[in-house]
Amino acid sequence: MDHHPIERLENMQKNRGLPGSLYDALASLKLTLFLFFALAGASLVGTLLPQGLAPEELKARYSPSIASWVDTLGLSDLYRAHWFQALLVLLCVNLIACTIQRLPKTLKILKQREDSFDSHKLLKFNLNHSFTAQLDRDDARPRISNVINKEFAPLRWVDQPNAFCAVSEKGRWSRLMVYGVHLSVLMILVGALIGSLYGFKGFMTIPEGTSSNEVTLFSDDRMAILPFEVRCDKFDVTFYDTGAPREFRSDLVIVDQGQEVLKSSIRVNDPLTYRGITFYQSSYGSMLREAEVEFKDRESGKVHTLVLPFRQTRDIPDSRDTVQITQFSKNFHQFGPALGIVVFREDHSPTGSMILADKPEFHGNKVMNYQVKVLGIKQVPYTGLQVKQDPGVWVVYLGFTLMILAVVVTFYASHRKIWVCAEEQRAGGVSSRIVLAGRTNKNASTFEEDFNRLCERLENELTIHTARGKPDDQ
Repeated sequence: MDHHPIERLENMQKNRGLPGSLYDALASLKLTLFLFFALAGASLVGTLLPQGLAPEELKARYSPSIASWVDTLGLSDLYRAHWFQALLVLLCVNLIACTIQRLPKTLKILKQREDSFDSHKLLKFNLNHSFTAQLDRDDARPRISNVINKEFAPLRWVDQPNAFCAVSEKGRWSRLMVYGVHLSVLMILVGALIGSLYGFKGFMTIPEGTSSNEVTLFSDDRMAILPFEVRCDKFDVTFYDTGAPREFRSDLVIVDQGQEVLKSSIRVNDPLTYRGITFYQSSYGSMLREAEVEFKDRESGKVHTLVLPFRQTRDIPDSRDTVQITQFSKNFHQFGPALGIVVFREDHSPTGSMILADKPEFHGNKVMNYQVKVLGIKQVPYTGLQVKQDPGVWVVYLGFTLMILAVVVTFYASHRKIWVCAEEQRAGGVSSRIVLAGRTNKNASTFEEDFNRLCERLENELTIHTARGKPDDQ
């Protein structure tokens, strides 16, 4: 014979053995507390330790042994560390197991309907009240119904021999709100996992008047390529009289598939968001635009002067060589500005060197067979943007909203139930005994006050009607 779905679920939970023991462990409240404290402690570490540090920054900030531990445990990018993600997944599994374990009992309570009860059963409740009314049960029934329907909730009558019995309840659904809290926590955890797995944080540097779609990720210095380009039309910075920066602003243009789709000026704490990717004004500075460089072939004595845009390759005349500026340092080892210049030659490995701009006669200013001299440097201001994409953030926001609502309802709403029974004290008589009982799953003191007030109101109502009916009864 097929059992009710709730009974089948309860029977599955009773199966023991290794699967049953594993299920009990996953549904344990102790595991829930452990995971919450572990995640809280990890989050505290992630708050105290700077996140997104490059390996060089780790070595500069910490001793070799500590830097090794930080790197091994992923503490510099904690929220993307596999062990942190594993804790989130385990907490999700724990909440689901707890819900599956406790939900059948809750559903059983919600589906429960009293088929029969009497005054003797009601008098065993901790919260009960009884009195006698000089009315037969047929006259008492509508008056009881009117008072309880108005003061509490509609009655559901359960007819018994020689008695009228009824049940009234409010807030039955409030028992499910704890599972709303479970769902909200799951949504927050899932949103955090989505952001951890599919989001990114990085940095992009855009010289004024240029565009870029490359983001250097904080986690591992890899490049993320955006599906659109960001152009900086203008960068402006203002200063206080002390020389400290007061405000820096970037006029940005989003270029998507060759079309200018969005223009916005961003400042600190006033970011730009497009297609779920947010750009924050983070820093500023100046960077190399181009340099005028002289190349003298030490073998032939020929001299060539080239204007080299930063990181763009140019041919050296009268040769099969090409050259590129790959690096720029404003103060190379305290020797002033320097250019990293690389010469490419067929059938030869690329060869490069740092060329000191302020020391043209320095003996090290040479690459391959060329003596190199920097004639001029042109710099351009750039804007530094912190770039963040978190596709799970809206799931987190929805989870927090649901959590607030569910917690409020869980604490302030309760499942309150009142039973009432009207029995004739003797066959064919005009005297009825009225017994009421009440129960709630929380806020017992408030419910007791409401219950006593309802009993008083009902007793007064029946007494008034009893007095009005005396002349006819006599």
